[in-house]
Amino acid sequence: MYHFPKVKMLRGELKRSEIRHGTKYQLTTKEFIQQRGQTTYRIALDHIIGFVECDDKEIINHAHRLLGSSRDPYGRAYKIVANIVHLVSPSGVIEQVHVTFYTRLSRTFAQQLENFLRAAS
Repeated sequence: MYHFPKVKMLRGELKRSEIRHGTKYQLTTKEFIQQRGQTTYRIALDHIIGFVECDDKEIINHAHRLLGSSRDPYGRAYKIVANIVHLVSPSGVIEQVHVTFYTRLSRTFAQQLENFLRAAS
């Protein structure tokens, strides 16, 4: 059983939630949330300036320690470029600017995220 910290005050309506390989992914009408262990990344959809599927080699080079080097049969590699990302950990909240964020998403999750990004622009 996975134990993720409770995300306080979701922004927008929750549209999708997945747990895969010890990582929880949530998508609301206003933000993308990824949790791994005690670390939560929150990215408002209006702060995302780029979202693209990327090569496995690229994600392994940049995010090997977090995501592992093995291929995920249920998730493809994606790169999210954002103006602002909030990193929430037990020690507090850190606002990071101009971030390239790598993750693995299921095709259906990525498609839904892409649809929300198109609607927001």
